[in-house]
Amino acid sequence: MDKNTYYYETVKNMAVEKVLNQYCSDSDPSRPALKKLLEDLLDWFMLSERQIYLLKNENDKGNGFYDRKLGTPMGNLDISVPRTRTGDFRPHILPEPYKRVDESYTDLLMSLVVNGYSESSLLNTLKSLNLPYSDDELNKIKDDLKSELDLFKQRELPESVFALLIDAYHCEIKDGSKVKKAACYIILGVDMEGKKDIFGLYTFFGKENRADWNKVFQDLINRGLKRVLVVVSDDFPGIIETVKAVYPYADHQLCFVHLQRNIRKYMTKADAAEFNKELDKIKFASSFDEAVQKFYDLCSKFKSKYSRYMNILMEKAEHYMAFIKYPESLRKHVYTTNSVESINSLVEKIRIRSGGYFNSVEVLEINIYLQRENLRRTKWKKAVPMINAHIYEIQQIFQLRYFNQTQNS
Repeated sequence: MDKNTYYYETVKNMAVEKVLNQYCSDSDPSRPALKKLLEDLLDWFMLSERQIYLLKNENDKGNGFYDRKLGTPMGNLDISVPRTRTGDFRPHILPEPYKRVDESYTDLLMSLVVNGYSESSLLNTLKSLNLPYSDDELNKIKDDLKSELDLFKQRELPESVFALLIDAYHCEIKDGSKVKKAACYIILGVDMEGKKDIFGLYTFFGKENRADWNKVFQDLINRGLKRVLVVVSDDFPGIIETVKAVYPYADHQLCFVHLQRNIRKYMTKADAAEFNKELDKIKFASSFDEAVQKFYDLCSKFKSKYSRYMNILMEKAEHYMAFIKYPESLRKHVYTTNSVESINSLVEKIRIRSGGYFNSVEVLEINIYLQRENLRRTKWKKAVPMINAHIYEIQQIFQLRYFNQTQNS
């Protein structure tokens, strides 16, 4: 390695490491996710650049992509660089070979992920890099991603799915001159082959409420989702009645993990420990009826001390034990909303690093959409092995459940 190359690599590594350390430590589990998001964003940005180039150069045509590795201290960024037939196009967003990569370049990438796609900060960063594009062209690059988000939210859904895992992410969003409380309803679907995807995301200002959940489910139905085997949710106000109304033949599992957390909240430490110990045993019941009965018996044991709370739990026993209806190796996939909460936790870190709130609803939803794109290319690329291994049993349950039943229309 010659002196200039060594100097370039050293400066580049220092810059990238400095910016990354500003947002996450070496041990932060979100560090690999940020790496993947940078790759996705570079791919998207370069493709938008080529579109602008082809509009200006009508005699040239797109000619696929070539793979390139952009080395960083956290590992190589694997990117797909778009090319044209003449070979005259090169994305300006990429650093020139052996050109010094300073904080401005890495700040640009991290601002796309962390700074919430603030229009002013993004455009100012692009201009500071002296990219040869007008304001209109820079806005077009930004608008391309917004269009992708709109198409994602409107796309057709499968008619039948194995599971819906639903949760609401609570945050603050800037609306005009004020920062308001909001809830973003995230719907994670598992199809009949065991593959995961976000089926929808819906943001409403104010507190979580039944009316908004009705709008969410109505949109899912309008986009083609007619039959669901199991819905997994927390015990939101009115959610049991809403799920029953829109998917009357679906099992509705209330999050078992949240149940155990609430037990620790509403009972003394000693009682909660005893209750949850017995609750863990019920998870391995041989049948749904056995599980419900054991849950009733457990609640009855503590009813004299926690009468009102135990009555509430007993009323919802069938919803807390619905996962027992499925093969034992599948139960961990349908008894908790943790899969959705893991998405929420990544977005929450972005909110904190963005100053405590999102600049707009669009900013929040673009961040979630990018998390989805990242997951689809990594963890969600293939079906969940354990679910895929039980596809035949799932289909049998599905046929028995929906055979000759009235479909949503």
